Amino acid sequence: MALTYSLRYKKLNFFNKTIVEKEGEVVIDRQFFRLKGKGAQDQGEAIYFGDMKELFVKDDILSFTTYGKDKYILSNFSNLFDPFLKDFLRVRNEYLADALFMKVGMMVKEFEGSVELVNVHGKSVPKGKARIQFYEGSILIIPETRECFAVYMNFLKNHEFDEDDYELRLYLDNGQVINISKLGTYFEDAQETMETLLGKMYEKVINFLNERMPEFDAVTLLKLAKLLKEGRFVRFNALKKIHEDMPAKVEEIAFADNPAMEEKVRALRRKAGDDNLFISFVFSKNHDSGDIDVKSRFIYTLPDDNLIALGQTSDPKDNVIHFFRIIMQQGDAHEKVAAKILEIEQSLLIFRFDLSPIYKNKAELKKTKFRTATKRLSFLRLLRKSYLLRNFAGDGKQFEKDLQNIIRLAKSGPAA
Repeated sequence: MALTYSLRYKKLNFFNKTIVEKEGEVVIDRQFFRLKGKGAQDQGEAIYFGDMKELFVKDDILSFTTYGKDKYILSNFSNLFDPFLKDFLRVRNEYLADALFMKVGMMVKEFEGSVELVNVHGKSVPKGKARIQFYEGSILIIPETRECFAVYMNFLKNHEFDEDDYELRLYLDNGQVINISKLGTYFEDAQETMETLLGKMYEKVINFLNERMPEFDAVTLLKLAKLLKEGRFVRFNALKKIHEDMPAKVEEIAFADNPAMEEKVRALRRKAGDDNLFISFVFSKNHDSGDIDVKSRFIYTLPDDNLIALGQTSDPKDNVIHFFRIIMQQGDAHEKVAAKILEIEQSLLIFRFDLSPIYKNKAELKKTKFRTATKRLSFLRLLRKSYLLRNFAGDGKQFEKDLQNIIRLAKSGPAA
């Protein structure tokens, strides 16, 4: 059911010139809201939540810009601004949570608390009172008067519970910290839920690893599972620290069904060694046969050549290698490798390993589920800008020839 509030609104163009100014109402629906003047004849203007770029709240005024470079100012809500703001952001957050793939798996529990985000520079950004929804693979945080955001279990570096202050602290791989406080009577339930979800994630990975690597003990497999999680990339040379036989076994699983791709990766390894090779696995059970299906992927970094390669290896039909530039504008490519790998991991895991939002142009994605994500997710925008090309070489010899041209292309022209 649509929600309606009376208001006064203005629409301004890119030059801040007023185009429309009316007394009327705002009608909030599931994916959009409509601004209209008084009278049944005024049909108003529909604005989709996905087309909103920036939103600002000051005093009893809400203003926002769109990707079409228009600006809107909503005011004169009488004494109903606070209820309007909560309703508006609630509906908008429900849209964003779905459009930006924040819900991973089934929802398990929901709690209430107060949320604070500490950014990579140590600055505190209060988010206020919020609903905290635990899903099988993510935690969705929905503030009452702020934009929602998600914490993905795959990108959770560490967490801790403070039993004195009833607080949960989440440490993310990107350097941010999320503090969830005022859990009160929810604290023990939230703690149990968090531990159970993480336990299930690792248990699932360990069970699959145990079927494919029965020669390793449980402690060794747990060490590997904590690195892999559900699709994270592990540096190939780091596997030796887990067990001396682990690199050979991982290599066997990754390339057993695709010798042509193994030959291409071997060409990359001859160029820069094994320390630049990263491997990931995603395991699932085949419902028809009951066998364990494995999706294996690799990343190979060539920072001296400003280049990163990404490919899938588990299927004989997989023959495509995607290439990205590392440097965006200026700086040392070696220092930016980790950030670029994280961008790739986020795109793969959040979009369930669909590569189309990375390399397809905006026109192709306009009518897909990735339309809003390409506008709003900064890591995806950065990765799309750095995307170079796809290579379809049929064998290692042709790939080595192509690689020389790809390297020249990565080093020439404007930085991505």
